[in-house]
Amino acid sequence: MHLSKLSKGSRFENRDKRRKANVVLNILIGIVVILILVIGSQLMLGGNDSEQASKGTKEETGSNQIENEKNKEEKDKEQTAKEDAESDQESSEEADAAKEDENVKEEPEESEAGKEVITEGDPNSNVDQIIENPGWKPVGTSQSEPHAAQYDESSQDWAEMIQAMSYATGLSESDMTIWFIGNNGSPNDAKGTISSKDKTQNYKVEITWVENEGWKPVKVEKLKQTETR
Repeated sequence: MHLSKLSKGSRFENRDKRRKANVVLNILIGIVVILILVIGSQLMLGGNDSEQASKGTKEETGSNQIENEKNKEEKDKEQTAKEDAESDQESSEEADAAKEDENVKEEPEESEAGKEVITEGDPNSNVDQIIENPGWKPVGTSQSEPHAAQYDESSQDWAEMIQAMSYATGLSESDMTIWFIGNNGSPNDAKGTISSKDKTQNYKVEITWVENEGWKPVKVEKLKQTETR
């Protein structure tokens, strides 16, 4: 009897222990399941965040790239415009330089050759200035060749000599007094002394004959006072 009670007590005790063990095991299993769910949800949420972050980064990168391309395109346009402007300026400068050169070439040769050379006369002489001008031209002639100087006041040669002296000095023939015209060393070289009618302008003029073209001034001496030869 006593042994039977002890046997029943042991069975109850073992059953109670198994029940407690099952409860603990179920609790642990529940905890594990909960942990799995929590970790899984975090991983899923984290993946979405990463995907969104990655997407945002890609969008930002794409936007930056577009902006950079726009900036580069604008800079390229500015650079091209600058280069075009510089090219236009260079072309304009080259055209101006070419035009200048062309103008210089087109200028008559007598512009340089026609520059008067004025030399001061000897202070102790009656010569104030000596004027020479390589640009002086023959005054033309109606005479035929061969030519020989004629110092007859009624001759065509005389008239053309006066014309050449007027051309060289700027004195008009109507305001000119002729003091002397004569030979200057050869049949086709002459010289003359002239003045304005009021004697304020006084000159000695040397002229030479150019075949078929007439008399050409060679040298003018501006005198301080009137001379008769």
